[in-house]
Amino acid sequence: MQQPINDVGDKLLILRGDGMHLVRIELENFKSFGGEIVIPFEEGFTAITGPNGSGKSNCGDAIQFVLGPKSTRSLRASNVSELIYNGGGRGKAARNMSATLVFKNEPEVDGRRRLRIETEEVSFTRSVRLNRKNDTISSYYINGNPSTATEMRRVLAEAGLHGDGYNIVLQGDVTTLATMTPHKRRGVLEEVAGVTAYDDEIRRANNQRKVVENNIETIDLFEDEQKKRLKGLEKERQQALKFKDIKEELDENKIILHQSRHRNRIDEVRLLGEERSNYSLQVNDLTGQIRDGNIELGKYDEELVQIGDDLDDIMSGDAKELLETIRKHEIDIETNTDRIGDQSKIIESTNQDIEIIREDHLGVKDAHDGALQELESAEINLSKSEEDLEKAAIDENQAREAIQSGDRLGRDLNRALGQATELVTKTHQDYSDAKLESDRAEQNAQISSEKLADLEEEYEQATLTRDDLELLGEDIQNGGETIDRTHLANELQRLTKQEIELRGDRDRCEIKARDAEVALAKARARQEAKANRPGSAITIAALSKLRQSGEIKGILGTLGELCSPKESIHEDALAIALGNGLRSIVVTNDEVAAECIKWLRLNGGGRATFLPLNKLSVSRPQGRTLIVSSNSGVLGFAHDLLEYDAEIDIAVRYASRNTLIVQSMDIARKNMGGARMVTLKGDIIEGSGAMTGGSPVGSSRPSFGGGNPGQLGTEKLERSLEEANLIYSTVEAALKELRTNQQELRDQIHGLDDSDQSVKIREWKSDFSRAQKDVDDIGKKVLAARKELSDSDTLFNSAKSNADEANKKYLDSLESRSNAAEALQNHTPDHLSQILRNAEKTRTDAERIKLHSESSIISTNARLKILSDRISELERQITSKEKSIEDAEIQITKLETSIQKSRDLLVDLKSQASQFNEEQQILSQRRDTIVEERASLRASLETQSQKRQTFNSRIEDLNIQINQKRAAVNEIVAELAAENIEIPSADIQLPTVAEAQKVVQGLERRLGHLGDVNMLAIEQYDIAVERIAGLVEDGKILRQRRNDLVGIAEKLESERKKRLLLVFDHVNKNFSRVYERLQPGGIGSLRLENKKNPFDGGLEMDCVPPGKNSKTRRNLLSGGEKSMAALALIFAIQDYEPSPFYYFDEVDQNLDPFNSELIASLCLTRSQRAQFIMVTLRKVSLNLANHHIGITHAGDGCSRRITDFDRAAALQMSEEIEKEEAARKQSDEERSELVLPDPNQMPRVPEPLGAPKSLGGIAERAGVDIEDELEESEILSPTVENKNLEALRERTEDWSEDIGEANIVQKVINDENVIDDLEEAESSEVEVE
Repeated sequence: MQQPINDVGDKLLILRGDGMHLVRIELENFKSFGGEIVIPFEEGFTAITGPNGSGKSNCGDAIQFVLGPKSTRSLRASNVSELIYNGGGRGKAARNMSATLVFKNEPEVDGRRRLRIETEEVSFTRSVRLNRKNDTISSYYINGNPSTATEMRRVLAEAGLHGDGYNIVLQGDVTTLATMTPHKRRGVLEEVAGVTAYDDEIRRANNQRKVVENNIETIDLFEDEQKKRLKGLEKERQQALKFKDIKEELDENKIILHQSRHRNRIDEVRLLGEERSNYSLQVNDLTGQIRDGNIELGKYDEELVQIGDDLDDIMSGDAKELLETIRKHEIDIETNTDRIGDQSKIIESTNQDIEIIREDHLGVKDAHDGALQELESAEINLSKSEEDLEKAAIDENQAREAIQSGDRLGRDLNRALGQATELVTKTHQDYSDAKLESDRAEQNAQISSEKLADLEEEYEQATLTRDDLELLGEDIQNGGETIDRTHLANELQRLTKQEIELRGDRDRCEIKARDAEVALAKARARQEAKANRPGSAITIAALSKLRQSGEIKGILGTLGELCSPKESIHEDALAIALGNGLRSIVVTNDEVAAECIKWLRLNGGGRATFLPLNKLSVSRPQGRTLIVSSNSGVLGFAHDLLEYDAEIDIAVRYASRNTLIVQSMDIARKNMGGARMVTLKGDIIEGSGAMTGGSPVGSSRPSFGGGNPGQLGTEKLERSLEEANLIYSTVEAALKELRTNQQELRDQIHGLDDSDQSVKIREWKSDFSRAQKDVDDIGKKVLAARKELSDSDTLFNSAKSNADEANKKYLDSLESRSNAAEALQNHTPDHLSQILRNAEKTRTDAERIKLHSESSIISTNARLKILSDRISELERQITSKEKSIEDAEIQITKLETSIQKSRDLLVDLKSQASQFNEEQQILSQRRDTIVEERASLRASLETQSQKRQTFNSRIEDLNIQINQKRAAVNEIVAELAAENIEIPSADIQLPTVAEAQKVVQGLERRLGHLGDVNMLAIEQYDIAVERIAGLVEDGKILRQRRNDLVGIAEKLESERKKRLLLVFDHVNKNFSRVYERLQPGGIGSLRLENKKNPFDGGLEMDCVPPGKNSKTRRNLLSGGEKSMAALALIFAIQDYEPSPFYYFDEVDQNLDPFNSELIASLCLTRSQRAQFIMVTLRKVSLNLANHHIGITHAGDGCSRRITDFDRAAALQMSEEIEKEEAARKQSDEERSELVLPDPNQMPRVPEPLGAPKSLGGIAERAGVDIEDELEESEILSPTVENKNLEALRERTEDWSEDIGEANIVQKVINDENVIDDLEEAESSEVEVE
């Protein structure tokens, strides 16, 4: 139907002219709009209408969707995917949707464009699509170019277009504004006034002020603490300074001591050189004398040879035979004398054996007598027990006969008891037999064992005898008739060569011993230098000796001695983890530690760290350390990887400091921070982040087992010195023995004569044959005895097993009989029951005694047999020994007779030999004289040679000593150079070494008397002074910052209040005008509940509709009147914040036609400076609109725009337009007069100061991060009342959407043509709904 033309609207369009406005909306699959659709708009007042549910409000949703609402809930959708066309119930649901707003962007009067984009039209597009996982992906475009949500909203906001501003009024907004509380309505005004920026700055200022005040309080506490600590450090500092002075003096005197030692070594080298020169002169003199003596000795040898030849010529034929006979008898006398001595030794040894055997015989006899007494006692007990058994049987039979005459049950019980008794008797007999067999087997095994022991002893003795005879035979054979003068001379020459070799060995051993002594002295000197370190080797050794002496009780040892790694692969890491803690001494309590420290001070034993078990305190693993311990690659805590006694657990935990052992540096780096770690290669990662590692240096690292590399090195050098000295002593002894043998050979050469060895060899062979036969015979007996012992053990084990089984059966039968007797006793009358009970007790006791007695009799009889056999054996041995003595005495008598006979023959033979001629005697005498003179000369030459050798040895020794002393001097020079000590010149007066050592020791004692000195006190005192100064300075800075923050907060509060009040005044005036326009004759105004402090009160709308009393309260107004008041407030806010276009969604649905016309008229009037779009069903509104858009659907759920939609005629509104124009100008003038505080020029809270330098280390050790604390306080500050959890969730959705959009835009810019790849790549960028 053709509608009337709106002349007023045409006039307004003429007045409006060009400007920014919404040209069209382009939709594709947006909500109920399926497919693509374009909705055009023109300037002026446009009305959108259509049936309910047709989708007309979705036009506003599309506008708000592009402008960017806080949440999709304002678009009447729970998430973005619900904005995609769902097919309308019949068609196929779409997979993507988009909405585009196209604005006309012509220049304004001043030539600038409201949208900062230099195009006549600007399009803003927002699209959503579903990927293969049905996750939503949003995209943003400006003029078809990819953009981000943030960028697009910024461009729109600069033009006054907001998705959540009051230029868009949705269904229910009017009602919400009309019915909300005054405080929430004040929040609306705050958002309009823009004071939220002040709220954030004020909150930041207050939070930062709290942090600053906390820091001030902390600094004050630390300052007081440092001042107290300074007082305590003053005394320690004085003590440390005194220690430092003495230490410097000590160092100077140590330098003098080193110089004195150097001077002393130089003097020693000079004296040794002089001594060597003297010995060299004496050696030259002795060499000449020995050369002359050897010439004379040769002459003697030549003369002896000549005399020997002459004697051989004389001593031939009968004379030679006579001399050989004399020699044979002399050998017989000597041999028989030796045999008499051997027989005497046999008699003496045999008598000693007889004494021992008789003592054994006496002991065995006493044991035999004791066994007889035990046997007699056992037989008496056995007899008594049998009598008791007979008496118990009689009493029991009498009682059983009495019971037998009773009831049947009694007879059955009586019969069962009888059977049990018979079983006991049978098992008892079986056990006795088995026990007897077991005892016999045991005795036989014992006899076999003793017999084997005796035979093994005899075998060992026979073997020793045979071996001695074998060695004797070797000596006899080696000393046979083949030995002559030449052989002895060769032997002497061999010994001489050995002597030369042994002298060389002795000299080398002496050099080695001296080298070891020098190395040991150096090592001890180094240990002395380290003696002041806690846990030095000297200190630990001293405490070890103190512990062993027992002088101080309670010293458990070093931690390294008391614990060890469970696995050797962890040893190095654990040693580094415990560090010097391994050298710490574990004691039972602090009293023991104090005594040890006192002992070390008095005895100069150095310093040590003690761990008293009663005072130590450790913290269990917690926090970060406990979390890291369960991670992969972490082997565990150090104390868990050690083996130690539970008593020292607290000491081990103290030393290990909750250190974690990890496999590698990579593992440690992954878990760094808050936990101390050590890798298997020995790298250390502290909880603070410090890292220590690299190649090992030196060998002073502590180790397990209580050892110390330095101490172990000293012990090794001591052992080397002992070994060298031992070898030297051995070689020296061998040299002396060799020289003795040489002299004996020389004597043997001089007195060499023929001898008869055949008799000795023959007798030796006879003795060796008998000894070998004895060894073989006894060996066979030993093998047989071992077999017999093995058989006896097997038999004994079998018999014992049978006896144990029989004993078990016997005990079971006793229990059965006891149960049967108890059952019978319970059934019988009391007097019979008592008789049976007593009889049973008597029987049990008697059987026990009988069993014990029988067992004792059996074992005693067996023992008596053994003892009797032993007595007989001992008596046999005594008889055998006495027989050996008699045989030896007979042999001695025979030998003495043979000796006497040989002596008688020698008298006759020697008388015959004396008849030889005088020439032989003269030659013999001359030979004897030459031999004596030669021996004397030889002895003299030997003495001189030994003396020369001694001097040469002494010279060699002196050479070695001089070289060693020079090496020592060089070492001392090197040490002096290393210590930057000058070598003293000869004219400098130096004290002796003893005097210098005395001074050094005195200074060391003075240091020791000072006790434990905290050398760090000097530095700590200076640090404390510096720390206090830093704290004072930081305190000043923080107090100034606190004052600044208080001033800034007050200024922000003032500007915030001023801005709110100014905006309130302006909006209030706008509200009054608009309300008077909407309610002619009515009065409306805004009122702050608390004008002095508007943020503590609400915002009220005081409205008096026309025709009502001025005292009418707002809650008495009708719903329409409240809606008109709310709309007046909306128009007033729009006057304060103008926008290029406004959108109203059925704001007139609760109004009557009159008020609807007023609202539509106001929209029409205002459409001259801005575009108005209203969704409405009111005819009056449609009549006043310039343009119309119709939306409908054909029942398929798909919205459509009605084409060729005619306009309705406009009302004549000239006067109202003029009034509205005048009101608008007045509002603009009032606003231009407002001087609002500029939020951009508001005071800004400075950045936080950060942790004060004076608190840096302390705060870090306390685990406090001040910056994190500030950030956390800002994050956790309370939000304003209207920002609830729902608003937070909405912002989260918005941020997630922005992140996804930014990534998508970047991808599109890189590759616009690959759409499918984009979909795959961004499948993980899901918008949070």
